Amino acid sequence: MRTKTMKQIIIIFGLLTISLQGQCDTLDYWHVYYNDSVIAKFNSVSQDLTIQFDRKDIKPTDTISIRHGDDTPCADCSFVLFVRDEKKRILRATETKEFWGKLSFSLIDLIDFGEKNGSKRYDFLYWERTGDGENGPSTLVLQMIVK
Repeated sequence: MRTKTMKQIIIIFGLLTISLQGQCDTLDYWHVYYNDSVIAKFNSVSQDLTIQFDRKDIKPTDTISIRHGDDTPCADCSFVLFVRDEKKRILRATETKEFWGKLSFSLIDLIDFGEKNGSKRYDFLYWERTGDGENGPSTLVLQMIVK
């Protein structure tokens, strides 16, 4: 009887130890759209977040959009995407309350604004703003280069 109780204690202790050492690992993921077509899929372990466009191929109606998600969606958050140039000047920002909502910019608008400052690289950064207005950390989700 005593051996059976000891085995149960060891098993319970082992299970508690394993569960306390486990880590909660969430994976952020996002898709990049050129107009309505997916041109790239990234996640939080992606190494190269770069896409390139040739300036002469961009039409006035073209858009670039990002949809961002994770495995722990926030019900009362705002989702923010902003673009800055290589000199860290913020060019544009957009926001949605919809999880996996499309955050879009006019490509020609971004490029025209950036070209006035001599920019060729555009960094897209994403963050979540909680219902009480607290901003989470920003994450680089895309580097766009225009040739």
